[in-house]
Amino acid sequence: MRSWIVTLGLLLSVSAGQLAAAPAFQEIPLPNDAQEMARLETKMPAVLHYFSQQTQQDLLLFYITALGEPNQQKTLATQKQLYFFREQQQIRVVIAERNGWREVSVMVQGR
Repeated sequence: MRSWIVTLGLLLSVSAGQLAAAPAFQEIPLPNDAQEMARLETKMPAVLHYFSQQTQQDLLLFYITALGEPNQQKTLATQKQLYFFREQQQIRVVIAERNGWREVSVMVQGR
């Protein structure tokens, strides 16, 4: 019985540690028209995937305004990637064109 309680305590502390890393992910803003498709935030890297009808440029400006100047920016075909560092975490925002919509993935991981 005691080993079960110790195991349960360890599992809860590990889960709490993983969830403690996620609040910065919670603070990342989303545009008003974001249609969320997936959210995985119980452990790192945390991922949020959504669609928006805003232009790619509007979404780029939205994230630069919210998170500051990116540390790095890449363009791959029709995809824009922004890299930010905030509160000891790397935030990557990927914006891709898809049939008149913008598909956005936001990933947060520890440095």
